[in-house]
Amino acid sequence: MFEEPYRWMEAVSTRHSYVQEKLKMGQPVLSVPFDEGVLIMGFAPQPGKIFEIYDRIALGGVGHPADVERLRMTLLEMAHLEGFNRSAQDVTLARLLQFGVAPALKQNFEEIQRAPYIIRLLLIELDGEGKPNFFRINYDGHWETFKKGTVIAGSEKVMDWIQNEIQKIPFETYTLEKALEETCRLWVESKKQEDEENKDSPGTLKEAFDQWYLEGAMLLGKLDRRAIYRTLTKEEIEKLKSSVG
Repeated sequence: MFEEPYRWMEAVSTRHSYVQEKLKMGQPVLSVPFDEGVLIMGFAPQPGKIFEIYDRIALGGVGHPADVERLRMTLLEMAHLEGFNRSAQDVTLARLLQFGVAPALKQNFEEIQRAPYIIRLLLIELDGEGKPNFFRINYDGHWETFKKGTVIAGSEKVMDWIQNEIQKIPFETYTLEKALEETCRLWVESKKQEDEENKDSPGTLKEAFDQWYLEGAMLLGKLDRRAIYRTLTKEEIEKLKSSVG
C-alpha cells in the first residue's frame, strides 16, 4: 500500500468521510467564560458528555461513548502522572495535547488497518491566574486553541455557526445565570443550521428539557483556594428551565 501513495491518501479520505458521517448526530457542547470562571454545558439523550480531568481541567465530548471514555481515561492518567512526576502546576492542557493525546490520535487515524476514534473533544482549563483557556481536538489529532470560548458538535456547519456567535458575545461579563440562558439560546438557534436527518431531535428548549438531559459544570476561579470543578445543581437547572420555558 505504501508503494502506491494515492491508495493511502484515498483510504485516509474515506476515513474522514466515515467518521464525519458517524459524528453527524452529535449534539453541541459549549464552553464559555463567565464572571466567576468557566461554564461547560450541553443537552443529550443520556448523560456522559462532561467530566472533570484534573484540578483546573474539564472535558466535554461528542462521539461514540466508548471512545470518549477511552480518551477521558488517557487524559486522566496522563494528568496525574504529570502531576506526580513534576507538580500540579505543570499539568497543562497544552502539554497533555501536544505530547500525548494529539500524536496518539494522529497515529491511530493514519494507520488505516485500525478503527478510527469517533470523537471530538472540548477541553478547558484555568491557568494559575484564573484565566480560562479553551481547546478543541479532532479525531485525527488536529487541535486548536480559543480565548473567548468554544464548541464541539457532530456537524461542522453547526459548530462553525456557534463558534462565530460565541466570539460576538461578552460572556466574561455575565453571571452564571445569564451565561446559561445565552448558551441555551445559542443551542436552540443552532438547530436551524442542522441537516434534515437531525430534524427529529428536540427543536426547542422545552422539548430538550422534556426529552433529554442538561449536563453542566463549572470551573470556579475566583476563590481563596484552588480552582474547583462543580456540576450544576438541580435548583440551578430548575431555575433555568422556568426562566426559558
